[in-house]
Amino acid sequence: MSVFLRWGIFGILGVAGLLYAYNASKRLAEVHADKTPTVAAEPASQPEVEVPADEPVADVTPVAPSVEPASAAPAHCEAELVVAQRALDMKKQGEPLDRVLRMQEIAWQEAPQRRQRLEQVATRWYGYEGSFQPEALRIAVISDCRQSAPAP
Repeated sequence: MSVFLRWGIFGILGVAGLLYAYNASKRLAEVHADKTPTVAAEPASQPEVEVPADEPVADVTPVAPSVEPASAAPAHCEAELVVAQRALDMKKQGEPLDRVLRMQEIAWQEAPQRRQRLEQVATRWYGYEGSFQPEALRIAVISDCRQSAPAP
């Protein structure tokens, strides 16, 4: 077999392999795009409650649970909250744990202690089953953050 024929066959097989990989990645991207949920344009409105005319009107403003304002949490706790939310979202999407640990919020941390803490937070929340209400998740993550050592 001639050298040119051999390299020609390898070249054709290489190009065919590249085309196959390109088409497969396009199909995977389309499937992934179909799985992502779309966000509704309008939020659901709350139904209005009618009060009969013969009853006195009382102040019925709902009392919110005692949740700290967003500005009360330290910045490193807010970062841990973002990591926990992304870990839960990526678990729902079926992403592997190593991809979760390579997310931008963790991988770009320069301090090794901080990166290790964020990896622990991501691993912990990735392991949970079920869904969490945003308020409950916020309370749990921020209280855990405050109980742990302060940010380096």
